[in-house]
Amino acid sequence: MGLGGVGGYFGGMLARTYATNREVEVYFVARGKHGLEIARSGLEVETPKGSFRVRPEGVVEQPERLGVTADYILCCTKSYDLEAAVQKLRPIIGPETVIVPLLNGADIRDRIVEQLKDRGQVWYGLTYIVAMKTTPGTVRNVHGRGKLLFGSGAGRCERGDELEALLREAGIQAEWHDDIQLQVWKKFIIISVSASVTSYFDLPVLLALERHPDMCHRLLQEATSVAQARGFDLTEEYCWQELLRTWGSDEKSTTSMHRDFRAGRPTEVDSLCGYIVREAERLNIPVPTYEEIYRGLKVGICKCEAVLNGRLTSAASLPFGIWKRGGACYFCPTFFGRGPVPLPYSITTPDHFNYSRN
Repeated sequence: MGLGGVGGYFGGMLARTYATNREVEVYFVARGKHGLEIARSGLEVETPKGSFRVRPEGVVEQPERLGVTADYILCCTKSYDLEAAVQKLRPIIGPETVIVPLLNGADIRDRIVEQLKDRGQVWYGLTYIVAMKTTPGTVRNVHGRGKLLFGSGAGRCERGDELEALLREAGIQAEWHDDIQLQVWKKFIIISVSASVTSYFDLPVLLALERHPDMCHRLLQEATSVAQARGFDLTEEYCWQELLRTWGSDEKSTTSMHRDFRAGRPTEVDSLCGYIVREAERLNIPVPTYEEIYRGLKVGICKCEAVLNGRLTSAASLPFGIWKRGGACYFCPTFFGRGPVPLPYSITTPDHFNYSRN
C-alpha cells in the first residue's frame, strides 16, 4: 500500500523475485496516474546498479477488488494519508494479517491500531532508504538497497522469521529487532530533525547541518528529552552521530518533507515536527526550538540565506517568501512551491533568491 519511492522500491524487488513463484503473490495498491501507468506498462525501478521493470500479480486503487485476504501488508503511504489508507485496506485484512508500517513517525502503529481495533496484527517498522517517485510508473532508489527494520514489540515469532526470509530472498536488507520501538524512535528523531531544518532553511541536509549546527543540536536535545521521558535511552550526542552517518557525504540529498514543501504538496509536518510539540506539552517538557519551527512551517514562515543584490544576508524571516530590506520588498518563488509573487522586481538568479529592483 503506497507506491511512492519506498513502497515502489520494496514492492518492485518483491514482484521481481516472486514473479514465477505461485506460492507468493505480490499485489500493488496505487492510485492516480501512477497506478494507471503501472497497470498498463508495469513499474520501472531505477537503482544505482541498473533498472528493471516488473508486473505484479495485480494493481488496484481499491483493495477490495483484489478478492484476497493478505498475509502481509507493507504500508508505505504518507502519514497524512494514513487513516484513509487503513480504512481502504480493511476488506483485505483478516485476523492473521500482519501490517508493517514503513511511514515516518513515532506514533504510526498506535494510529493504525486505533483505526483497526482488534483487526489484524499491527507490528512496528521503519526503513532507511533514499527513494522517490520520479514520473508516473517509475521510482528511483538513489543510494543502494536500503534497510528495512521490523518487529512485533513482543519478541521473536515464527511469522517474523517467515517475513524476514521472504524479504531477504528478494534482496531486501531486512532485519527483525526485538527492540524495534527504540529503533523507531531513533529513526524518528533523525528524520524529524532533518526534515525540520531542511524545510525551515530550504537547504539540503548536509548544508543545513553545516550552516545551522546550533539549531540542530537544540532540536536533538529537545527530541531526546521527549524520548527519554517515554523510556527510550537516546542521547543528543548519539543521535547527532547517527544523523551524520545516515546522510553520509551527499551534499544534494534532502528530506521528502523538504521536497514536498518545495513542490507545494501536502507535507508530514504534523507527524515529524508537530508530534514532538504535542507530546512535549503532554509530558510538560519545554521544546521552544521545535515550537518555533513548527509554528513557522505551519504558517509559511521560513528562514533562508538570501542573496540580495549580490550580498549574502543570513537568516531572514520570510512570511510566505516575502522579505523586506531598507524599505524594498523581495520574494522567494521557490518557497513551498507557491510560485512567483507579482512584485515590481526582476529575478537575476532564480536558484538562490538573488533579486534586483527594476
